Amino acid sequence: MIQDFLAESVRAALMADGVEPPATISIERPARPEHGDWSSNVALALAASTRRSPRGLATAIAARITANLPPHVAEVTVAGPGFVNFRLDHSWLHLVLREVVEGGVDGYARPDIGAGERVNVEFVSANPTGPLHAGGGRWAAYGDSLCRILDRCGYQVHREYYINDRGRQIELFLESLAAIRAGQPVPDDGYHGQYVADWAAEMPDGADPRQWGEARVLDDLRGVLARINVSFDTWFSERSMVASGAIEAALADLTARGNTYERDGAVWLRASAFGLAKDEV
Repeated sequence: MIQDFLAESVRAALMADGVEPPATISIERPARPEHGDWSSNVALALAASTRRSPRGLATAIAARITANLPPHVAEVTVAGPGFVNFRLDHSWLHLVLREVVEGGVDGYARPDIGAGERVNVEFVSANPTGPLHAGGGRWAAYGDSLCRILDRCGYQVHREYYINDRGRQIELFLESLAAIRAGQPVPDDGYHGQYVADWAAEMPDGADPRQWGEARVLDDLRGVLARINVSFDTWFSERSMVASGAIEAALADLTARGNTYERDGAVWLRASAFGLAKDEV
């Protein structure tokens, strides 16, 4: 990275000036673009320990680097109270382009940070009560991009869609679908979208509205996601988790460990004991 390259130049300049460099030399973007491409505050950080003015030390560093400019560095200047600023030549961009071409699609930007560690990423997870909306599409793009980056960095990525198929909203959707199919009014708090009427018209005679409706909405979600090149390894049903008894088992384990308490007729998790701002129901 160019930051590492510049930090080594600063380190060498400090040592040549008789100053012990710090373990880490900060290289950041300047607050004002006209000051250059990169900047270091090392002179300000070392001024007290070296008993030198920050600007004086920065000037000495800049002079030593300027005397033998490293590759890709066009200019080294001092700004403000003692910032060492670097302006780069376009050649460093050309160097990056060569690295990209040499690495190719399979080799460039593939750091093995994950080292095979397994990661489960759950994203989108909209209530299965209708077509994917803009918000869900946003999270599909974000989550899929995150998974691709993790995969590129050496993680074993598992993509999960958590199907929220339990609760009042899914019941209202299925009741609305069944009502339209039977020629009855949709419940006041039900789903009145045109897609519900369209899907009701597709429902075969004698079909179970619950089974057919759940399958229809999931099929629509899968189709839309496939068209934007987003896929999942697992589609996990919330209802199946409830039926398995996993929630009761988890609550019993948390209670046995003293991590829950009852208040106002509800069971609370001592979330604040684990760093959260407040306890949660």
